[in-house]
Amino acid sequence: MASPDTSQGTVIVTGASSGIGHALCRRLMSAGRSIITVDVGEPPPDLAPVKHFLCDLNEEGEIEDLTGAISQDFEMKSIAALVNVAGVPGTQPAAQVFEVNVLAVRHLSRSLAPHLSAGSTIVNVGSISGNGWQERLHIYQSLLELDNAAARTWWSEQSKSVGVDPYTFSKEAVIVWSMLHAGELRGSGIRCNVVSPGPVETPLLPTFREQIGDDRIDWVLSHSGRAAKADEIAQAIEWLAIGESGWVNGHHLVVDGGYTSGLLSGWVDVDKAPAPKLTHVD
Repeated sequence: MASPDTSQGTVIVTGASSGIGHALCRRLMSAGRSIITVDVGEPPPDLAPVKHFLCDLNEEGEIEDLTGAISQDFEMKSIAALVNVAGVPGTQPAAQVFEVNVLAVRHLSRSLAPHLSAGSTIVNVGSISGNGWQERLHIYQSLLELDNAAARTWWSEQSKSVGVDPYTFSKEAVIVWSMLHAGELRGSGIRCNVVSPGPVETPLLPTFREQIGDDRIDWVLSHSGRAAKADEIAQAIEWLAIGESGWVNGHHLVVDGGYTSGLLSGWVDVDKAPAPKLTHVD
């Protein structure tokens, strides 16, 4: 039996009502795609999704209700992509940062993936804050083998001793999770990738300045030239989600105007960087 055609399928977007998620939804609708939007708040004010779901991704029960409702209300074989944009900054309590940025992404992806068809995609949003994931790879491999309850217990006991702040940890974890999930999905025809932006001009940028510190943010921007526009990050996500990227799988795509390339090749001298704040909110 031929696989259902997802080439014009619907895209599910979390965190759809503002920032990068909103910009992505605009691009998808301009491309003629139907969208299902998910957000803790009201739907995007200037768009017309097929359906909008209110969901607090900090609450596991609400994610269960969400996945059940989506599976019941829609023909899942026609879903082209799931894009996990929603996340919270490090100015939120550490438990919430871990819950939303890591566990909710994993839970939603694992719950919906069995219903998707070959050719569909999952795209997660990381951050260049997570670029150091290889330094703690063994931690993430072990942690992501745990179920949600055990992972929460681990985090409550270890969050202050992992060597980085909760936001950085969460974004490193979601980068590793995306690679692991690509492996879990092998043979299904479903791909999973992750996009990591640098600073972006969204309503959350002042919050990230509070989290990381103005000096550090301004130093990063001095090398990339400016903060990204939300649409510039959405371009990369759109390409991985519905574009001609069919052999790109398990990939960590950094979208930061070249800043990370400077770190890796040496034209950015990190020794001269202002120290970032290490925000940990109990």
